[in-house]
Amino acid sequence: MRPRPYLRPLAALAALLAIPGAAAPPRRSTLREFVEVVDRPWQRIGLTVTVTDRAGRPVRGLRRADFRVLENERPVDLADFGPEGARLDRPLSVAILLDLSESMAGQVKKVREAAGALLHGLRPKDQIMVAKFNDEITVLQPFTADPGEPERTLARVGRAWGGTALFRSVEQTLRDLRERPGRKVILVVSDGLDNDVARGPNVLQSLYVQDLLRLCLRSQTVVYGIRPGMSATSWLPFEGFVDATGGRLLYTGGDLERLFGRLAEEFLSQYYLGYDVDPKVRQGRWHRIRVEVGRPDVIVKAMAGYVKPRAHLAALLDDLGARDVETRADAAYELGFAGDMRAEKYLLQALEDGDEKVRRLAVEALARLGDPTAIPGLVGMVGDRAASVREAAGAALLLFGAAATPALAARITGMPDSADPGLLVAVRVLARIGDDRALDPLESLLKSGAAGTRVAAAEALGDLGLSPGIPALRAALADEAPDVRRAAVRSIAAIAGPPARPVIEDYIRRETDPELRRAARAILESL
Repeated sequence: MRPRPYLRPLAALAALLAIPGAAAPPRRSTLREFVEVVDRPWQRIGLTVTVTDRAGRPVRGLRRADFRVLENERPVDLADFGPEGARLDRPLSVAILLDLSESMAGQVKKVREAAGALLHGLRPKDQIMVAKFNDEITVLQPFTADPGEPERTLARVGRAWGGTALFRSVEQTLRDLRERPGRKVILVVSDGLDNDVARGPNVLQSLYVQDLLRLCLRSQTVVYGIRPGMSATSWLPFEGFVDATGGRLLYTGGDLERLFGRLAEEFLSQYYLGYDVDPKVRQGRWHRIRVEVGRPDVIVKAMAGYVKPRAHLAALLDDLGARDVETRADAAYELGFAGDMRAEKYLLQALEDGDEKVRRLAVEALARLGDPTAIPGLVGMVGDRAASVREAAGAALLLFGAAATPALAARITGMPDSADPGLLVAVRVLARIGDDRALDPLESLLKSGAAGTRVAAAEALGDLGLSPGIPALRAALADEAPDVRRAAVRSIAAIAGPPARPVIEDYIRRETDPELRRAARAILESL
């Protein structure tokens, strides 16, 4: 839980604002070591649930009390709930897989308009990508939020030819999607005739599909099947897979644009339900999930269940040392679900892997394991040479909250003049955690850091929102760097609100930069 900021009575704010160099109120000693213990199982089961009436229209306005979730016929307590369309913390990524095998030649030209229609119906931060597959998968349109981009990039998607590696294409897409935040949807436009996996023995296909379902659950992905026109050919293997993910099988006479527009509405009307489970209970068995809604005449679609794999730590550790990058990456990802805290030792070693993807997945796996002893290693990764790893480390440390404050504070105190990009990540994370122990290191950085880090420190003090940071910000109004002065004004206004008016007015009279004076006047008008 985010520590509560200092209360800011007007008298205390006035004292800080009226007297240059005023001393801050007594604060608690900084850099106290403590660990926040969260008493809950580590594995969150997240379900995206579709509720429609008998005519297929989305049912909106349902509340937590309307839902009942059962795992193996036993009710579970919901730890999280909300309409997906209102969950800004769960951006939506939609992957459209277009079957370009010979049997789908007539559908090639219809996806471009459908992709644009889908994007028009989604939220601004939601994104889609388009890929084609036959014997292999090829990305045609990388993830975008621009409805016009498919018009420009999908003008020529190529001719239809070859086989239909449907399940293998879904598997590759799931692996690519697992690193994206929020929830994911895969729309497979195909006749459903997989001529790759289907050639293997039935038992092999069953185990393979179970692995795909587990990856769907972990990556928060629902799969939809879209079949242009009816066919006498059976689609049963893929239909069963789609249903088990909580998706739907849809038929269309070819009007993909209209169908995709309706799907956009459906995606935003779905519900998110989350509950926690003990990962060590009943491993290797099928866990059936049933979602009920206390309303008459509704149809409920959700993931049918999952299999908890038996412990296979030794195999994963062996894979973590493999020469193949993808094998090491898969092992790093899976170790975060191993249910064995011994995995942490090896994930910490994987932070030194030469491949960016492996390091990033190891960081995310350590965050899932949730052991605070990993914090020093994660703090070290905020300075990784790869931006994606630095950002992943910052996001992981946020999950640990105040327990990460001492290590982050030491990180920025020890290198105030460094050009290390990890310094800026550490500053941002400290501000977002909101712990008052961040005040001293941020003020020190604002006073003696390099210009870029002084700007970051001034912004972080504003994000922290604690009134004892005002004296350091007032001093920064005379900083030689214009960007530092700009950030200091904004942060003083953010912390103090209307009582900051006299200070900002005085600053405007002394400021020599016309652009900064205009910016400060705009801040005054907003108070």
